[in-house]
Amino acid sequence: MKKNKGFANFVAVGLFAIAPVSGHAESGTVDIVLSAKPNVYAIQMGDTMVTASGGDGTLTFVHSSGRPFVEGASAPVRYASFAKDTPSGLELEADGVATFSPDDTLLLVFERKSSDIGTSGEGALHLTGGTGRFAGVSGQCKYKAHDVPGDWNVIANCEWLFSFPYR
Repeated sequence: MKKNKGFANFVAVGLFAIAPVSGHAESGTVDIVLSAKPNVYAIQMGDTMVTASGGDGTLTFVHSSGRPFVEGASAPVRYASFAKDTPSGLELEADGVATFSPDDTLLLVFERKSSDIGTSGEGALHLTGGTGRFAGVSGQCKYKAHDVPGDWNVIANCEWLFSFPYR
């Protein structure tokens, strides 16, 4: 009987050891303003205008409901984008990284599709994690691009989720 009790304890301890670690999540909203100067390269291919661009700018959190987005914080941002403007519409994707410190970076993915070329300027921004205080962040945002000569200006309204292991 003693032998079976010892084996049962061994199994119970083993099961607790492999059980998932409890996690914790926070969520909230953040409004982001991004302004950047692009370097644009475009080629016309029949009815399609293909554009690649990249640039540097600034990302600022103008309103935030909480951590890890500190209201008023800003950081340099770098991005690269690729777009196709065809008779059937626009397809754009831009990837960027905002560097708040060497240890705190936020990864961004912009997407825009439009059948009404050049008029809406609206798209989706995905917050896809990062490093430091942004590790474990995900979010979905709606953004509006504003045309200012020589600049790429975006205002985004986001809902975010911050998941991290229990500490």
